[in-house]
Amino acid sequence: MSLISKPFDDSGVDMVDDIARYGTLISKRIEQFRQRNHLRGSTGNTLSGLEVTLALCETLSRIIDTSSHEPYRTECARAVDTIFLESVSVDSLSGPEPTFKVRQSQDLMQEISSILADDQALPGDGSVPLQTVLLALVWSALIFATESLPADQARAWVRQYIMHSAAPVLYH
Repeated sequence: MSLISKPFDDSGVDMVDDIARYGTLISKRIEQFRQRNHLRGSTGNTLSGLEVTLALCETLSRIIDTSSHEPYRTECARAVDTIFLESVSVDSLSGPEPTFKVRQSQDLMQEISSILADDQALPGDGSVPLQTVLLALVWSALIFATESLPADQARAWVRQYIMHSAAPVLYH
């Protein structure tokens, strides 16, 4: 179960609800993609939670780069700490410290792009603010990261990736 902390008054509750709704929808669609690919045997094995997280964070970074509004990166990294997730059994999550060197799936990247372009998932009429979409991607990234890491490590991994994935600036 995933929860995001809500303020005591009603300010911001609608945005929080939207983030949760869109983040959950993105996560469900990606999980369906993983199951379809696993059943077809097209990926050899199911994509790990960290592989999905990497693709979501990469998508998030590309959107930020395209928007040319770099403060979104810091805001998204800070938001990682406001989304509270119940961790899966910590005992089942032991393993080596992850790095950002996980396999990149182009099929998954295309699936994420198609989810974001699907008017049934996220209305394309501009009624969903960019910040809500970005935070829904953060939500989903954390959900998948907690498949492979305890919640605190998942948070640190996602936050670090978001902050260090800025496109390099070219100087002439």
